[in-house]
Amino acid sequence: MLSKSNFLRDNRGIESTEVALIIAAVVLVAYGAYVLLGNKINIAVTDVADKV
Repeated sequence: MLSKSNFLRDNRGIESTEVALIIAAVVLVAYGAYVLLGNKINIAVTDVADKV
C-alpha cells in the first residue's frame, strides 16, 4: 500500500493520460479533415470511378 508521500510521487497514471490526450487530438484532427474535405474526396473518387 502506498503511503501519502509515495502516493504523491507516484506518476504511473500520467503516461496513460498523455496517451489518451494524444489519441483524442488525433481523432479530432481526423474528424475535422473529414468534415472539411469529405465532399471533395467523394467527388474525386466518383470521377476516378467514372473513368474506370
